[in-house]
Amino acid sequence: ARRKRGRLTRARRRHRAMSSALSTCAVMSAVMCAPTARRAPSARAHGAKTTLMPPRFQPSAAAHATTSARARARCAFGSRCATCESGCRSCVVASAGRKVDSRAYARGLGAESRGDARAQRGRARRRRRRRVRSVGDDVSGGDGEEEEEGGGAGVPARAVVQEADDLNVAAFALAVGIGLGIRFGVTRPTELDPQAWNLLSIFVSTVIGLVIKPMPIGAWAFGALTVALATKTLTFTQGLSAITNEVVWLIVVTGFFARAFIKTGFGDRLALLFVSIAGRTTLSLAYGFQIAEALLSPAMPSTTARAAGVFVPVIKSLDPRTREYLIGQQIQGTSATSTFLLSGAAQNFLAMQIALASGIPFSNPFNAWFVAASVPALVSLLATPLVIYMIDPPELKDTPDAPLQAAKKLKNMGPLSSIEKKMCLALGSTVFLWVFGVQLGVTAVVAAMIGMCGMLIFGVLSWDEALGQKGSWDTLIWFAVLVGFSGQLNTMGVVSWLSGFVSTSLTSMDLGVWGIFAALHVFYFFLHYFFASQSAHVGALYPAFLAMLLQAGVPPALAALSLAFNTNNIGGVTHYARGQAAG
Repeated sequence: ARRKRGRLTRARRRHRAMSSALSTCAVMSAVMCAPTARRAPSARAHGAKTTLMPPRFQPSAAAHATTSARARARCAFGSRCATCESGCRSCVVASAGRKVDSRAYARGLGAESRGDARAQRGRARRRRRRRVRSVGDDVSGGDGEEEEEGGGAGVPARAVVQEADDLNVAAFALAVGIGLGIRFGVTRPTELDPQAWNLLSIFVSTVIGLVIKPMPIGAWAFGALTVALATKTLTFTQGLSAITNEVVWLIVVTGFFARAFIKTGFGDRLALLFVSIAGRTTLSLAYGFQIAEALLSPAMPSTTARAAGVFVPVIKSLDPRTREYLIGQQIQGTSATSTFLLSGAAQNFLAMQIALASGIPFSNPFNAWFVAASVPALVSLLATPLVIYMIDPPELKDTPDAPLQAAKKLKNMGPLSSIEKKMCLALGSTVFLWVFGVQLGVTAVVAAMIGMCGMLIFGVLSWDEALGQKGSWDTLIWFAVLVGFSGQLNTMGVVSWLSGFVSTSLTSMDLGVWGIFAALHVFYFFLHYFFASQSAHVGALYPAFLAMLLQAGVPPALAALSLAFNTNNIGGVTHYARGQAAG
């Protein structure tokens, strides 16, 4: 059927081409033929009856003088020219009274050019078909035969669909195997019911998966939630109870703030400003970056966003001999800048939320955090660049050109753009509400949402750009699952049982309150070798260690804040301790 349709289509095209040649016939005949009628001597030469040719069909001698030898062949009607007594395609020859046949004329006049065009189009079609066939053979593995010239159209090749390769089978088997070993291989304590023991085994398997990453973190947490629901360990409401947690949504919204800083270029402007002021030596440049990050941290609570979006690009633009020192200092110095304020890092919000859920009273969490962290964070901020400078000194210690380069880049950036001013207004209102929110009755997450709405209204961010923040939405899934599991472990008594067991063991060692305090902090610090995320570390271990510190008699506020500060210190212990170090 396709071949038949193809033949009909080509026949219609030829018919249209031949019909259009009729008008060309009349024009050429009027130009090349004499205006008077003549006898056709070629008729007697061929033994035919003498006829009178119509004047419009009789060619002139001048036309034949310019006719090429190739054109002197049999004409379209099989007649001989009356003037040169030879076949000629430059003229139209017809018997007396015989009408011009447009189809016959089309076969003669311009046949060569049309034939070449048709042949060229045919070759192009055949090449396209061969390409389609070759793609189809690559997909199916077959040996496709070339389609006939008069055949139907080629079938488009099917696109190759790539399979996802997110699963690490060995890591998956290890994580699941440990969970199954706890569930079926370890005797359940009498203090815990079967449901609590099932949840503990699922939680341990989830934490192991966060460390060795058999799948992306979001997918692994989603799978753990599915197992908890399928085994009826948790109900759907219990499993997704943390989806309404304020801390989870606060982390999501602050991820949008980081996107706004990168998009508007305000973060680059601030970093370059400090380089231009304090960039004459490598050490002073390190202090400039440290202060700039401390000022950026309230608006960008993601250490990875601050590093990848602001400071690392600026450091890479400087002299290569200063990069190793500045990168190392930036990784270690982030611990101090993240500790200054509650909004300095995402894990700070999570730790404070767990502390509040444990019954530790904080009337104003932001002020309480700043008062407790200001002195140790300031000392660490001033000491870290110098300590790194002594341990790993840079190859180039003086950088007199850095301020000039930064000043030049600032000049090229020009004054604050309209979008930067709008972003500063939105973020300024958010920071103001974070500080004075308790007096105004505005929670931290509502303050962040107000700032986000301001950015959407002012056009700093579009909703499509917010949807494109995959990291924030991925955090919404796995963070909510992890917080939900932690809350249910506490509700079912698993955390209290574990803290009591460890506390009893440490008490039997007669270490005293402050000995237990130091031992738990050291143990908490080095356990981060098994984690690739500070937030995951807090979600997995912070509730248990906080309960153990409280059981040992440590003051509640000191226990909660010291563990949170220690969480920021462990960010530079390994190259995979957090996303910033891995980058």
